[in-house]
Amino acid sequence: MPKTASYTYDRLFRSRRVPRGTWVFTDFDRLGAWELELAARAYRSLKAAGLTVLNDPAIVCQRFTLLRRLREQGFNRFAVWSVDAGEWPDRYPVFLRAQSAHRGSFSGLLGDRAALEAAIAERIGRGVPRRELMVVEYCAEAVREGLFRKLASYRVGAVMVPALCVHQSSWVAKDGEMGIAGQDLYDDEYRIVAEDRHCAEIRPAFEIGEIEFGRADFGMVDGRPQVYEINTNPTIGILEKHPFAVRIKADRLFQEKFAAALRRIDTPDSAERVPIKSSVLKEQRRHDRWMTKGRWVI
Repeated sequence: MPKTASYTYDRLFRSRRVPRGTWVFTDFDRLGAWELELAARAYRSLKAAGLTVLNDPAIVCQRFTLLRRLREQGFNRFAVWSVDAGEWPDRYPVFLRAQSAHRGSFSGLLGDRAALEAAIAERIGRGVPRRELMVVEYCAEAVREGLFRKLASYRVGAVMVPALCVHQSSWVAKDGEMGIAGQDLYDDEYRIVAEDRHCAEIRPAFEIGEIEFGRADFGMVDGRPQVYEINTNPTIGILEKHPFAVRIKADRLFQEKFAAALRRIDTPDSAERVPIKSSVLKEQRRHDRWMTKGRWVI
């Protein structure tokens, strides 16, 4: 695996010079509007220096916008609605979730507007901002009775890499259940990785979202992929043990393919440091001064 390091946005915004390398911008939903603009300025500064830089903060689609675009352009069959915009579903069931962060579903399946209104009120009552709430139409299909499968494909620059699946007895297939899929589905999972299955089908979702690095989580419904989100900062672990040996074999193959994709975008080691345009640092200092002028509610 190519050597990697990470910078916080706070560190980047206060830097005059940074290491020469390949830069990948991630986690845009954790940034405020001001930080997002500074990130976009830093992205342009690094690009101007001739570096390989992925994920332009000024144009990458975040969760709600991505799902709305995928629906409008005919990729996804399910719809999403903004609570803050006063949008209400015209079909059910639906569920409630956040537009930012990775907290999963805020509700079970809701069958009508009354149930949805109650779920929204409950979340706002807990302090979740209304502008954070989105309504998602249910769109999933069991791979067999009582078992759901969430698939995943990464994009690393120009390369697509299929990843391991998540198998779960709940339609909210998030963390998986150990060994639940059985030999036949784990064998199929290995073939998914070996054959680069679904990669060509999923690439357009990244193009629609203008995302150059990330992991698309999706399911198959009536033979068509349905993308639920694209995570620009996915967790990438190593499967150490599993009751089915073929899963470990599949994970090793994924790791090899992912490392090869990273090598394709890798920038050779260099002691040279690249200057960040002074406008980024100046604007960050201006923001710091503004934040210390007592503009707080106490």
